[in-house]
Amino acid sequence: MPHHRRAGVTPQMLAGVIATLVTAITTPLGAQGSNMGTVTGKVTDAANGRPLSGAYVVIVGTQQGVATRDDGSYRILLREGSHELRARVIGYGSVSATVNVTAGAQATQDFALPKQVVNLSEVAVVGTRAQERSVTTAPVPIDVVGAAELQSTGVTETNQAIQMLAPSFNFPRPSISDGSDHIRPATLRGLGPDQVLVLVNGKRRHQSALVNVNGTVGRGSAGVDLNAIPMESIDHIEILRDGAAAQYGSDAIAGVMNVVLKSQPRADGDITLGQTYKNDGETIQAGGSYGLGTASGGFLNLSGNVRHRGYTNRANPDTTSNYFAGDPRNTDPNFDNQVRWRHGDALLNEGGVFYNGGTSLANGIQLYSFGGTSLRVGDSPANFRRYNNNGTVRYLYPNGFLPHIDSRIWDVSAVVGAKSSWREWNWDLSTLYGGNRFRYDVRNSDNASLGNASPTDFYAGTMVFSQQTTNFDVSRTFSAGPFRDATFGSGAELRFDRYKIWPGDRASWVNGRVPIIGGPNNGGIAPAGAQGFPGFQPSDNTDEMRNNEAFYVDVEGNAASNVNLGAAARAERYSDFGSQITGKVQGRWELVPGYAVRAAVGNGFRAPSLQQEYFTATSTNFIGGVPYDIKTFPASGPVAQALGAEALKPEKSVNYSLGFTAEPVKNFSLTVDGYRIDIRDRIVLSENFTQQAFRDTLRNRNPDFATIGGGRFFTNAIDTKTNGLDVVARYGLALGGAGTVRLTAGANWTKTEATRTSATPRQLSGLDATLFGPVEQTRIERGQPRRTIHLNGDWDVGKWMFTAHEAYFGGVTAATTRTTAPLYVEQYYKGKWITDASVGYRFARGASLTVGGNNIFNVYPDEVNKYFNNNGVFRYSLISPFGFNGGYYYTKLMWTPGR
Repeated sequence: MPHHRRAGVTPQMLAGVIATLVTAITTPLGAQGSNMGTVTGKVTDAANGRPLSGAYVVIVGTQQGVATRDDGSYRILLREGSHELRARVIGYGSVSATVNVTAGAQATQDFALPKQVVNLSEVAVVGTRAQERSVTTAPVPIDVVGAAELQSTGVTETNQAIQMLAPSFNFPRPSISDGSDHIRPATLRGLGPDQVLVLVNGKRRHQSALVNVNGTVGRGSAGVDLNAIPMESIDHIEILRDGAAAQYGSDAIAGVMNVVLKSQPRADGDITLGQTYKNDGETIQAGGSYGLGTASGGFLNLSGNVRHRGYTNRANPDTTSNYFAGDPRNTDPNFDNQVRWRHGDALLNEGGVFYNGGTSLANGIQLYSFGGTSLRVGDSPANFRRYNNNGTVRYLYPNGFLPHIDSRIWDVSAVVGAKSSWREWNWDLSTLYGGNRFRYDVRNSDNASLGNASPTDFYAGTMVFSQQTTNFDVSRTFSAGPFRDATFGSGAELRFDRYKIWPGDRASWVNGRVPIIGGPNNGGIAPAGAQGFPGFQPSDNTDEMRNNEAFYVDVEGNAASNVNLGAAARAERYSDFGSQITGKVQGRWELVPGYAVRAAVGNGFRAPSLQQEYFTATSTNFIGGVPYDIKTFPASGPVAQALGAEALKPEKSVNYSLGFTAEPVKNFSLTVDGYRIDIRDRIVLSENFTQQAFRDTLRNRNPDFATIGGGRFFTNAIDTKTNGLDVVARYGLALGGAGTVRLTAGANWTKTEATRTSATPRQLSGLDATLFGPVEQTRIERGQPRRTIHLNGDWDVGKWMFTAHEAYFGGVTAATTRTTAPLYVEQYYKGKWITDASVGYRFARGASLTVGGNNIFNVYPDEVNKYFNNNGVFRYSLISPFGFNGGYYYTKLMWTPGR
């Protein structure tokens, strides 16, 4: 069993550590004030001289800089010497200039930026510790999604907006999946939610406390909840579509997503109203941001939103007998053929606030801080409990009942840090704390083992995950041998993870041992725990911690005017999984101006999350229409070990990529990138073991397991191979008096195969159970689209704005097992084209009104067959990559002064 070092580290202790380090660094550097000079200037539109507020002036090679104020001016402190500055802003081409700084003096450098029809010079800092690069000059594939693009989608969820703009990003909408209805899993390149690393302003973002344990994409994983970051706080998102474990640490197997927060000193706001064609799922959202700037280059941006999303329901009327045989209510139209189930989006009310700020000291040191908090309150249904169900207390519910799983999800994060330069070195010291708390409540339910005295509302327990990370990074630019403008980077990271499970109230989990009352099973054993979601028990109580130390080196430079090479290595040590060294090499060769090839190869190492190691709970799963209370046992615990489980091992991966970029004509770019990702010892959740022999073994081991319908545990059961291809093309066309047209096309082809599956342990094979079977293999190999195509276009003419978005989501396959023949069934759901469109008008003073629709032709996925429809109740599969709500229309009012 892994050994965990329990260090009593708190956020306050880490804050004290960084305060001491900052003081130690800044005190001797205070003397550098005499070596500092000032650069001021203005950034304007090259065509008309209009000042550009919110432009970013960066010191090339350092990733440090300041944003311009409302009048386009900026001010930055620099050490004495020569520096290259670059000014950039979305919608314009970037411009560079060299400025000479004299100690105690002021230099002036203005920038006039050319307007671009399509912004091909969008730059990203993710994937490199040298100067930022555009999507075509980077040695690895990168997407840059701006705030305007996110807002133009018309949706209000950050994850859904990204899916509409990035073909390699998948965001299905599961239903009746416990906590996964409230924090829905998202994936990149067809891998798991926990195999993509999320950064905010370049700093690691914490995962959610939720473990996806039911039949959804991402089953067995705990990913990052991007919806906890208000869309109004985002300046742009950088998506690195390449393995980057050696550069950023474990989790970066499928890639890295860097969310860059707004820093501009301006205000904006938006209000969105919408609903589905079925007149449900009503959405009301209001949000905005407000930025301040100071004469010294400091800034503070505050942003946030509030959102209400009503539930949707696409369930059919329930024609199955609700009452015992012979009961006249089975044929009474007042009781029979009713819509008793709810199958669709959960009801959510949420809000969040974020901040991003920084200032410069007299000695040139930049202090910064960012973070935020959000609260989401959700309500989703479980499966309907019929009157004739053994889990129904008929005294309380004479017509059956629909349990509700209510969530209260609180997310918080804060980062503080300092960065500057000393001699030829740039340094960045930061510490952060992030946490996610998921509380379960069950409403309109019962605990049948308590009989007629059962309560109907329960507190079912809470999961908590927190992460504390301290980083120190240094870099410098140098020339050596054949390399010019090379950048050497190095740094260290100390991280503490903590995972807790708090039990629910006693009535939510206790076996009251009251037998079934009434019906043909009168006197039998009644199910224990709250129906819908049995509460966490005292035996589930968890408080585990581990720490991770890492050290990396990263070198990147130009070996010639047309060749860029880079290499990175990272050593990591986990307190529970030992040490590992990972590496990566990458390169780009510009064959002729505008045409280049690029390639990379690297390996990765992802330790099991604490959630995967220690999650334990009971969930109700309907298998072949029959409810089973399935217990998840920790793999290293005594029960799972007795059933043949082995302690979890880290996942190990190897990534290969080979691509081509082209900018053959003005305002056009094309990137084509192929990839292969091999993962060994991939962590998955086993099959649900519901065989009678298995249940008898549990009952014999512990009488309290008498009401459990089955079990499962995490396991390193498979190796996988993922092959894929990404293609992205962008083109812009200026039509003179007819306005401007911008076109983007993107496609992703990906295929994942299991190249090895573990043999079933003899303990399980003796109980007629399979460790990893075709249901889970189908979900991993064919549960996500193998082909996705996105076609986007927008036309700005005068005050009018027209947008159109066409997306193809490839076919997916779901599988299930049954207790009667056929024992295994799968169904393929064909790919579908989804069309979105909107029209907007700009009024005076920066206001605009947009009316639009998503899925305007009201396309639904294929309907499920009789083996998946739960006796005719369900119409659609929860693995649909575009959900199953049908068409949605909306109105959005936006306000952006100064535009």
